[in-house]
Amino acid sequence: MSTIREILDRKGRAVLTMHGGATVLEAITLMSEANVGALIIQDDAQPEGIFTERDYLRKIALKGRSSSTTPLRDVMSAPLITVTTGDSPESAMETMTECRCRHLVVTHGGEMVGIISVGDLVKHMLEEKEVEVRQLAQYIAGSY
Repeated sequence: MSTIREILDRKGRAVLTMHGGATVLEAITLMSEANVGALIIQDDAQPEGIFTERDYLRKIALKGRSSSTTPLRDVMSAPLITVTTGDSPESAMETMTECRCRHLVVTHGGEMVGIISVGDLVKHMLEEKEVEVRQLAQYIAGSY
């Protein structure tokens, strides 16, 4: 059975972070430049929340707030929803479905070591199924 660790090993462990006093405009600029849909709000060493594209839509655009003056700590989602490196991709997908979120912070020993998206999970699960199909096809071809 595969684990979240394997997904991080393949995609990398870099996590985009900003401090809570940064503005939403600074955050969405950074997110756009990095081509990511979320970043972690971190003052000091501990992550405190997450800011996502969905947060921008619901808490800034629809509320008529200013991106250039609103601090991230006012619109971040908290507490963080996490998985561990030893969890399965299937359990991570279940967590995302239950919490209706698209990103999970990955921890190991209580420390943040990465972030995964629903896209990362779908990609991993499809790759696993492709391997399984190839193996079954080889088995069938070899038994005739």
